[in-house]
Amino acid sequence: MKIFQGFLDLFKNRAIIGRMAYKEVTDHYAGSALGLVWAILQPLFLIALYTFIFTFVFKVRITTTDSPFRYAFYAMAGLIPWISMSASLSKSVLAISSKASLVKQAIFPTETLPVSAIVANFTPLFVGLIIYLIMMLIWSPQQFSYWILLLPLVILIHFIFTLGVGYFLAIAGAYFRDLTEIVTLLLTVGMFVTPILYIEGMVPKPLVILMNFNLLAHLIYMYRDILYFGQINHPWSFVIFSSFAIFIFILGHYSFRKIKHYFANVL
Repeated sequence: MKIFQGFLDLFKNRAIIGRMAYKEVTDHYAGSALGLVWAILQPLFLIALYTFIFTFVFKVRITTTDSPFRYAFYAMAGLIPWISMSASLSKSVLAISSKASLVKQAIFPTETLPVSAIVANFTPLFVGLIIYLIMMLIWSPQQFSYWILLLPLVILIHFIFTLGVGYFLAIAGAYFRDLTEIVTLLLTVGMFVTPILYIEGMVPKPLVILMNFNLLAHLIYMYRDILYFGQINHPWSFVIFSSFAIFIFILGHYSFRKIKHYFANVL
């Protein structure tokens, strides 16, 4: 029943979460000439940069006879969810410590702060996926299959997992101010130990076993199966990641509700 309580809290405070997420995005780009357009341009630039470097500089290919654009789609299918999750977790660390005035208000639902931070940073995910699907429809429409109907479910599981981890990071960030730098470092390392930019066949077999213990690798497998392969090549990734996502969300939400009353004492 804990997971239903967590979703009930989200639904009950959906208006506050929406306003806070919008304010978080607008405040971040306030004063810039392009404003909210940067929320779209920045992640798209990163995706284009990484894809260009690995496609045309390092000349990575799925097979030796493949077009470079095939690898570009392969890389983007992993980069789009990774960039969104990375930004969400980085912002979650400061969700409580940066909103001291709201946290100290007894009537304010503090649990909405990590949620709004994550919702704000999921916007580029939707933009990136829309652009990806349009490009795929133009360049390689044959790769579409009925499995694309599972994409909303994959996004939901992705969100549940990110929110569960975000709750823990928000709690820790209220007490440990150096956590932002640590999380940034771990996410940088995580990008290169997760099969985002390199092909599974490039990894030595002994390392494949270790890579399968990387929970985030299963998230990338899920997106890539739906978006790129058009078939389920990693069925166990869906089972493993979904199970962990629900568990982490339940535990994170429960922990946050138990500890939130003490935040005002440390801010």
